[in-house]
Amino acid sequence: MGELVQTKNSFKVIGKVSRIDKEFAWKEDQAIKGKREGETFRSLKFGVKTSDTNEITVSMFDYEPTEVFMWNSDKRTKDPSYKGDRIPFATWEEQREDLREQGYAVLQSRVGLTYDENGKIQSQGLPSFVASQEIYNNLDNGDSVVIEGKIRYGKYKNREDKEVEQKTYTIEKLFRIKDVDFDAENFEEVTYFEQEIVFVGADVDKKEGKVYVTGRTIDYHKNFHDTQMIVNFKDSDGNLDDGMVKLAETFAKRFKFGDVINVFGDTLNRVIIEEVEDGGEDVDLFAEFGGKQKPKHANGFTARTYVTEMSIQGVDAYDKGVYKEDDFVDNSLIDNGKEDLSLEFGGKPRKPNPFDENTGGVVIDENDLPF
Repeated sequence: MGELVQTKNSFKVIGKVSRIDKEFAWKEDQAIKGKREGETFRSLKFGVKTSDTNEITVSMFDYEPTEVFMWNSDKRTKDPSYKGDRIPFATWEEQREDLREQGYAVLQSRVGLTYDENGKIQSQGLPSFVASQEIYNNLDNGDSVVIEGKIRYGKYKNREDKEVEQKTYTIEKLFRIKDVDFDAENFEEVTYFEQEIVFVGADVDKKEGKVYVTGRTIDYHKNFHDTQMIVNFKDSDGNLDDGMVKLAETFAKRFKFGDVINVFGDTLNRVIIEEVEDGGEDVDLFAEFGGKQKPKHANGFTARTYVTEMSIQGVDAYDKGVYKEDDFVDNSLIDNGKEDLSLEFGGKPRKPNPFDENTGGVVIDENDLPF
């Protein structure tokens, strides 16, 4: 078997902090088993409400480092062979301000929680072990933030001893921003992700208007994991979306096992609340049988539908036939010259890059679907 190459990903969410006051939100302790038994770790986990109905859980987990990797741009300018410095963690803690003044920066994570008198964010690079505590100590529920990071995939066994997929949204950058108003006229929800996948297969559900895409991700250690994403080709009213229909057809018929695709879309962890009316006959039975009329609060109930999915909106890179089932050999996974492939594959046109700070349809009948 050839060498597997890591598949890249990233995510960005904007919203309001939630559940950071819960008992599980922060922990500092020592590992009690495993290869790192006895080492000190810190974990952070809280929610980000990206709308009134959507909430993404983000987290950090790191052991206390022995060294801190630092970068100095002036050194690189003077010496093109410069590859950074490693400084003992204790030394960094004692001299962090001096090191910053000397032009050194920590690249592992970046945090900005305060603004100066000119309204400029005061951000700093920190080891993740330190950043998690800074975030926990300085954020409260309701604070508005923008977070960027990486998605990690894995599995665990639940209480019923069933294997369940786990997606971990790991914080790499966090900045406090002005208050997000979900009710504002110009509000636009941001739950963006990009994920490079090795295409495994796709199943179509015409009734639901969904294509269930199985994509294989490869981590830094060359372990691979299959995850499911969804192409929704019907809108919330059940109408077909021509661009998404084309994208659905592409996944259902054009992509083959081993193709490497970079997809982008939205992460959903949403509860849909709906008031459902009783569906009885239009007859006043209470008048026939006597007694009192049914109270208003009994005439309907609140139905909750939970939607948790990675919803693919489009494709912006495609490399055909990179892998075979038993032979992963091609190292060229990433096409750096990304172009808008929505015309070729369908889906939605790529929006302005959400990682940048300045960031008429055809009617289709369901019977016309080509898959």
